Amino acid sequence: MRKKWVSIFCFIFMMVTTVVWAFDCNKPDFGAKLEKLNKGGFFVKYMENGGISYYKYTGPCRPTIHETATMDIGYAFIANKLYARIINLTTRKQIIEKVKNEIVKKVSKQIGTAPYEIKQDGDWWLYQWFNEKDNLKFKLKYNWKKGEGKCAFYYEPLRAELPDLKEEYDPMFLVQYPDLFFVAW
Repeated sequence: MRKKWVSIFCFIFMMVTTVVWAFDCNKPDFGAKLEKLNKGGFFVKYMENGGISYYKYTGPCRPTIHETATMDIGYAFIANKLYARIINLTTRKQIIEKVKNEIVKKVSKQIGTAPYEIKQDGDWWLYQWFNEKDNLKFKLKYNWKKGEGKCAFYYEPLRAELPDLKEEYDPMFLVQYPDLFFVAW
């Protein structure tokens, strides 16, 4: 009888935690409604600009890249739907090459393709990926000498909902990035 109660308790506990912690920060459900993703109440709004709402996720999920880089992560929503995951990251200079290789490997695996574009602009490198099946784009702008970077995963179909959006407000252009997290946080 005791084993039966323990089994029932474990099953109920697993079901409750699955519902509450449904958001996976490593594989966000782009295009999903905020209400669906925020069942546990872990998204905290900190800014709104140009029709985009920005949130921090404070829940129990740890991005895998935290093992090699320090980062600040925000999520952008258009019309209450997840549009982008935006990241400001810093790396120790001693492991920059390791981080570069890890980022390219992990993003390529997650997106399902190799980078389709790699450009250099001074000390900055721009990498871009595109997954046509899921309409996901990823841009990484990184200064390998300083160990600083900016990146954004974004869901292309939601961009069309704001056709007049200025570049400085759109996470996909990585323009306003360094100040983005510290304005109201």
